[in-house]
Amino acid sequence: MSYQKELRYELLIIGGGVAGLCAGVFSGGGSCVIERNNETGKKLLLAGSGQCNITHGGKISEFLNKYGDNKKSHFVKPALFSFDNIAVMNFFTGHGLPLIQRNDGKIFPKSMKSADVRNTLAKQVQAEIITNTTAKNIVKVKDGFLIEAELSTFFARKLLLATGGCSYPLTGSKGDGLTFAKSLGHTIITPHPALAPVIIQDFKFAAAAGTTFQQIQISIFRNEKRIIHATGDVLFTHRGLSGPGILDLSRYIEPLDEIKIPIISTKNQNEIFSGKKTLKNALVNSGAPPQFVIQLLRQLNIPLDLPAAETPKETRKMLTALSFTVEKTGNWNEAMSTAGGVKIDEVNRRTLESRIVPRLFFAGEILDVDGNCGGYNIQFALASGKLAAISATNL
Repeated sequence: MSYQKELRYELLIIGGGVAGLCAGVFSGGGSCVIERNNETGKKLLLAGSGQCNITHGGKISEFLNKYGDNKKSHFVKPALFSFDNIAVMNFFTGHGLPLIQRNDGKIFPKSMKSADVRNTLAKQVQAEIITNTTAKNIVKVKDGFLIEAELSTFFARKLLLATGGCSYPLTGSKGDGLTFAKSLGHTIITPHPALAPVIIQDFKFAAAAGTTFQQIQISIFRNEKRIIHATGDVLFTHRGLSGPGILDLSRYIEPLDEIKIPIISTKNQNEIFSGKKTLKNALVNSGAPPQFVIQLLRQLNIPLDLPAAETPKETRKMLTALSFTVEKTGNWNEAMSTAGGVKIDEVNRRTLESRIVPRLFFAGEILDVDGNCGGYNIQFALASGKLAAISATNL
């Protein structure tokens, strides 16, 4: 037989992921973290393919352009600057977790185990942690919030939603927090997958899966108009395109968009399309991976021994902007992050308290903030968790 009991707290934190755990570390007395799973940090355990890219070693000021547009850069600044990447690194090393920095600036635990990051964070949580508890409904009352769960009713004077977004739903990120925020009066920017691979229509390069182009120009076109471009690594997969450059841009990509990448630079055309060398060898010498070049020429019905100087004009043009039509981005089980969420205009960026509902706070992926590859999402989750908890505690 089920029964109801009321548990009372000064601050209730819903969600035991990165943001919720960090909030629990810095929350005051009388606080509690509730988590729907049988353990905290399940999504964190998957981060970085189980290795967990915690943050990045660059200057914190350089982080600001890693979260999309200027509005979002402005919003994340107080959180990031109050618990920056150096402070995050010092937190983990100070609690016995050695870190390493790769050549690309990404920071990982020396053990390369996400579980060590989760365990280090969880051990420092000052709040009570209750697992296997799913919030079902939230009601704003005069003195605080009533949170209904299956076997318990919680009362909290202050509430922090750190429920994550919608990516990797098997880890518990099912968008519940967005439903709660909407019921409390907040506007929700429709969530869609971010940091997701892109599936290409009629993709002809499955045989070249695993091929990587490093630091090339990527342009996204919609209705023949370029909407955004960036430089990054591109990985060919069995179904389409991935790699950091594509993942970072996936937040902007829609079905039927055109992705254009150069196989050769326009500056190198005279050198490539001259002399007696074959087009195949010319492309390989210019830096294009051999396996990909062979696959490309076969798709274009170009003989592998065609002299580079005899390359048709249309082929030359195509090689400077190879075009792919988007079928869709990867689904929630493939996306590493969520674009969309609680509208940031309705949240005080200096405290992460709701501008609509007093004593309601937000942290992490539930907000309409998503970062690039490289540890930027975990950095924001940690920083926003700390800022929200301290703001709530001091209220």
